[in-house]
This record gives sequence, structure tokens and C-alpha cells, in this order.
Amino acid sequence: MNINKRIITYILIVSIILCTLLPSGTCQAAETLGAVNIPGNASATDADFVPSDAPEINAESAIVMDLDTGDILYEKAAFTERYPASITKVLTCLLAVENGNVNDTITVSEAVMDQVDKESSYIGLVEGEQLTLRDALYGMMLNSGNECALAIAEYIAGSTSAFADMMNETARKLGCKASHFVNPNGIHSEDHYTCAYDMALIGRAAYQYPEFKKLISSQSYEIPETNMNEARSLWQENRLIYKGNGEYYYEYCTGGKTGFTQNSLATLISFAERDGRRFVTVVLKCNPTTESYLDTIKLDEFCFKNYKLCKPMFGYDINQTNREDILILDNFYNDLNHDLVKYYVNQNYSFYTRSYIADDQILKRLNFYSVPRDGVAGRIEFVYNDEVIGETDITTYIPTISATSTDALKNKKVVEEEPTSKVTYYIWLVIKTLIILIIIVLLLIIYIKIHKWSLMRETKRNIRYYPYKRDARRNKELQKELQKQEEQSKQEQTKDGRS
Repeated sequence: MNINKRIITYILIVSIILCTLLPSGTCQAAETLGAVNIPGNASATDADFVPSDAPEINAESAIVMDLDTGDILYEKAAFTERYPASITKVLTCLLAVENGNVNDTITVSEAVMDQVDKESSYIGLVEGEQLTLRDALYGMMLNSGNECALAIAEYIAGSTSAFADMMNETARKLGCKASHFVNPNGIHSEDHYTCAYDMALIGRAAYQYPEFKKLISSQSYEIPETNMNEARSLWQENRLIYKGNGEYYYEYCTGGKTGFTQNSLATLISFAERDGRRFVTVVLKCNPTTESYLDTIKLDEFCFKNYKLCKPMFGYDINQTNREDILILDNFYNDLNHDLVKYYVNQNYSFYTRSYIADDQILKRLNFYSVPRDGVAGRIEFVYNDEVIGETDITTYIPTISATSTDALKNKKVVEEEPTSKVTYYIWLVIKTLIILIIIVLLLIIYIKIHKWSLMRETKRNIRYYPYKRDARRNKELQKELQKQEEQSKQEQTKDGRS
């Protein structure tokens, strides 16, 4: 029937519209790039990126990373495995502020004290002592208390081994390439190692938490009296933040964490902010310890002075730039009832360049594909001295990606997509499927109801009823006959009685 065909057509149209409108949640692999020694190429790579005018440093591994974009401005053996020592506690602190409540009370257990090396860094906690998680964090981050780290690990995960599993899982999610952790404090173990690049990623993740920033920037702290100990005063071991500390003081440093063992030698992760830019700097295997401070100051000063953040797409209207081509298309298609495709670019796209490169010296080279690929219509290349120093997509949709110079440069390689993006994709897929199924079921129910109503109408039309008036007339005639029969029967009975 025509009505049934129309209903089925409506169902199909609604389903197609829903599939189009709901978010697809497409997962896209992240792109990183290989280092080429050209101005402006500051990127995460497997090769060293040490500019010819960079300062000489004592550290055997080092890295400077932009906290906001993830760009790498300097790296030296940044992917080589090293022992981290106590800068491990940055990861422990990250897990604590992510999973704990700083006002909770921790009780130091016998299992914790059994693991403590009294010859290592230690603030004097004893079995049965109770203190807040906040106090334990200050004890760990300022005085590098190893028993504090163990107590925090037990509070968060139940045991040191379970906490180590959390550390390794977190490192994997952050994109770490050469790390494995077996304890929360950095006590030496052959199986406990990391690299400068991984520590920069961990530091970048931790720095987004205000509680972490407060911890690493504090010069001193007092742990109040506990059930087992008198009040204790703690002092920050990182010399970079002490004003008047001579050559080791750095005015732009906002905090950090030191480390040292005989196997790792001196290690240091620090954070600095200047003129709206924010860096995390990691130096590993320095000797003597004081060289870790001097190396950090040298690298931060070099990167702040010699690099600038370029935002070539800010306020850029690609449709206006190609207005001449668009007018030609307008004239060609002016009789068709549709709008022309609009192009978009990520206006937050940014990358680092050397300070001596003026913005107007960086040329934009537009390359359009013959056919858009998954909404990507082309690429814009940023060229300086005939070298491509940056690239970003031209899309047919409004991009939502954040500012980063690792959008892609030359020699790019695809790395495994983040597990969180996979989870988001599958969640959207399930939600989308459920919504579509629910609407289709509702439309089918409506269709069945309408179909039944239609059948009933047709059935009523086809059934032939006897006319009501004819039936009534026959009933009256039958009643009259019955009355006559009854009267005749009475008359006969009367005659019989007389006789």
C-alpha cells in the first residue's frame, strides 16, 4: 500500500540524517616528526637536536619542552635510558594528587618501614605515625623523604608493587618511550629507569595541578605535631628557587625536584615561566650535583632568548585569501541551488622559530587536494629559506585541535594513538548506535500501529451488514405471527372448554 511505502521511506530518511548529524568520534593517530637542523624545527624526535650555538652542558641527557604545546626546543640524548633517582617522586606526586585527597590521614605501616633505607633521604617517620597526605607530599617533595613516598604509594594503591603498576600504566598513557618504574621514590634498581623525554612528559602532566605547583614552589613547610613525633620543619632542596643563592638562583624558575644516587649521579627536573612561555627542563647524569643547576639555567636562558612562538594562522581567513578562485566558482555555479564548500584552518596552530626570523619572512604555500580526504582538503606549508618548517591542514570542517608545532613537519611518522582517544571513539560509537536503534524502534512501533489501523479500515469497508430497518421489520412481522398463533390457540382452548 502507498501509505506503508511512505512510512518506510520516512524511517530510512530519519536514520540517514541521524547517522550524519551524530558525532563520529573518529580516532586520528598523532603525528611527530624527525629532527632536521633547520631554524624553527623544534620537535619530539629520536635524534638529538642540539643547535650549533647552544651552550655546552655537563649533563649526559637533557631536554627543554614547552609546557603548553609539547614542542621540544633542545634535546641531548633525550631518549637514552637513565636512572632518575628522586625525580621519580614527580610521578608519585602526580598519581597522589590525581587519586587522593590531601586532607586524608595516612597511617605509616610496618610494611612501609620495612622497605625504608635509613641511610637514604629520610624525615623520621615511624611505624604507627599518622599524618595527612598533604604533609606526606611536602615531606616527599621538599626533603625527598623516601618513607613518605612509600606511605603515599600504600595509601593510593595498597602496596608498593600495585603502585608501581599504576606508575607504568600512567607513563604508557602519557606516551613515555623508555621508562619502567618499580618503586615510588627512585631508590636504585636496574629495572627502574627513564629518559629525559619521558620525565618531561610526566612533569608536563603534573604541572597542570595547582597542588603540585604549590608543592614544588614552596621554600619551606612545617609538618604539625603528630601522634608519634613533634613538629618538623622542612626546607626545599632545589637551589634554583632561593633568591640570593648566587649563581644557582634562577629568577624565572617556578619549582622543581632534585635527585641523586651513586648510579644516577645528579638529576633535576625544573619548571620556568617567562613572557607568557612555560618550559619544563630535565637534566640527567650530572657530576657534580651543582652542575645540574647551572645546566638548567644555561638551557632555559638559551631557549627563552633564541626561540619565539610563531602563530602564523591567527586571524587568517583562507576563504578571503582564495577569493579570486571562489568568485570564479560562484559564477560557474550561480544557477545551482547549493552553497559552495568553505575551508577552515586551525587558527591556534603554532610552532617555534628562531628569534631572528621575522614573521613576514615565513611564506605560506597552499596545496589543495584534487579530492578532499576525510574532510581534509589540503595543507598549508610554512616555508623559510626554501625549507618547510611547519604544516597544518586545510579542512572542510571547523578544526578543534589545540596549538602545537607537532601538527606535522618534514619526515613525519605516525605513532600509536592514545588509548583515551580510542575509549572516546568507542563510547561515541555505542551512544550513536543506541540512539539510532531507539528511534528506529519507535518509528517501527508507530508504523505497526498505523498499519493495524489501516487494515481495520479496509476490513470494515469489505464487510456487508444486513440493513437495520429490514431486520426490524422482519422482527415485527414475526411478533405478529406469534401473537396470531397464540390467539388462535386460546380460541381453540375456549371452544374445547365449552364443548
